[in-house]
Amino acid sequence: MKSIVLAVLMLISINAFANGQIATLINYESTAARPSSQGDDNVTSIVNTAIEYTLPINVSFHGGFSFVLGERFESGITLGSRYYSATPLFQAVTGVPVWSYIGGGISFLENAVYYPEAGFRIALSNASRVDVYMKILNSSNDTYDNHVMIGAGLTF
Repeated sequence: MKSIVLAVLMLISINAFANGQIATLINYESTAARPSSQGDDNVTSIVNTAIEYTLPINVSFHGGFSFVLGERFESGITLGSRYYSATPLFQAVTGVPVWSYIGGGISFLENAVYYPEAGFRIALSNASRVDVYMKILNSSNDTYDNHVMIGAGLTF
């Protein structure tokens, strides 16, 4: 009986947040700083392709694929979440709002790579947004650990 009640409550809460938006998210990240004791493996850039689901409560979840470019090519799955400011931080130009956000995620590459991120989302139109952000990679693998990545993305 408890599991039926729990399932019904979960369905009700999921339905309450079902008015969100689904969008395609494509990001390019470049290494801004890396540890000086780096071995033969270097990460120079990462390309992410994902699907993002944004809830009306300014929270989004995204998941997709990552392609790491460097001394060797690697691909994996990335999952993450972001929290956007409730109102635009400022207007870049009249009619172009800019929101701030913080988030985090995990990439399943050769080893798990965790990252916090912070950035800005710029609304170019009602259907497209540009993200500019910074993230810090953390991993037990020296190939990824302590890398600072600067990125830009397009959501449409």
